[in-house]
Amino acid sequence: MSNEHHVRMAAEMKERLKVDELEDNIDDLEDVVEDVFPILILTVLISFLLLVLVLLRLYMRWSVPNPSHNKMEGKTVIITGSTGGIGKATALELAKRGARVFVTGRDLHRAEAVARSIRKKTGNPRVNARHLDLGCLHSVKEFCDDFHRTEKFLHVLINNGAYMGPQAETNDGFEKCFGVNYLSHYYLTHLLADKLKKNAPSRVINVVSTAYTKGSLDLNDLELSMHYDIYGAYCRSKLAQVLLNVESHRQMFSSCVWCFGVHPGACSTDLMRDYPGMYGNFLRTFSRFMFKSPEDGCQTIVYCAVADKLRDHSGKIFANCQVLKTSDKVIDKTLAIDLWKVSARLCGVDIKLPDEDEPWVPDTHDDNEDSVINTKVSSEVNKKSQ
Repeated sequence: MSNEHHVRMAAEMKERLKVDELEDNIDDLEDVVEDVFPILILTVLISFLLLVLVLLRLYMRWSVPNPSHNKMEGKTVIITGSTGGIGKATALELAKRGARVFVTGRDLHRAEAVARSIRKKTGNPRVNARHLDLGCLHSVKEFCDDFHRTEKFLHVLINNGAYMGPQAETNDGFEKCFGVNYLSHYYLTHLLADKLKKNAPSRVINVVSTAYTKGSLDLNDLELSMHYDIYGAYCRSKLAQVLLNVESHRQMFSSCVWCFGVHPGACSTDLMRDYPGMYGNFLRTFSRFMFKSPEDGCQTIVYCAVADKLRDHSGKIFANCQVLKTSDKVIDKTLAIDLWKVSARLCGVDIKLPDEDEPWVPDTHDDNEDSVINTKVSSEVNKKSQ
């Protein structure tokens, strides 16, 4: 009995030792978990954030290649702000298609260098450089006078140049964002309208942004004297551009000049080069990694310049080569006309608005541009015969 008792006691001691050892192991494991768990959570969070950034980058950089392969031989194109970014990429794409391209910028030497580079890359000798400072209406007038004097043709006008930065004034004393992004393009379109009509069918492409939906326009405070916000001023200028696109369509559609707004998406360009402070540095760094390239961003602009059967979409906004739904903000025809009148007064030009009771609307029953041109020509011939 004593031997059995001793054996039983020994077994019980072994069991207690195993339990004590297991408890010690559990305590050690708990210590390890306490040390590793924060690192594990941090790793999971970082991985999740990286995944979100990658998916966001894919979304922001997503673009549709231009489905139209039409050539542009015999066509003349003016592109504002084309010494870099989307404008330069657009000039390159249209030059590849054989267009006669005018690269414009406030720095003529830089514009000439860009034109030489495009000629070399494309083998197209019909790429020219012209001085055009969008911050000076006198420069816009000089450019148009020179263009009328030396050139017979103009088929596509692309209003692309833009400014985004601290509050400043143009040479004419206008708030710079409004003056560069909108008013100079209004004046340029007005001065070149007759040339576009003579070379119809022709097109005006306004490079806008969906940021216009966040903009507000007070015609009594164009200088933003009450409050200036960099992004707010930019949104306001883009709203004005969208209104310009709509009103240009209304006034020039009957002359076979189609007007399109294009939202290129968030692109890595020099637009934010003047954005101040650490936030500006962050935006520039963020855009280089997250935003689409100018080559991708220009695809819809090129599409609206070359594609067929877009007549019925004149006055609308495109993104990724598709028509976007227009915000209710630009449905107000009264605001568009009032802005047009104010702009004419600021630029010192006389305007004649079309009959507001009979707005020019696309004929949705005929997609053939030639039929519109033939109708226009026939009416002119009939007038002459009478």
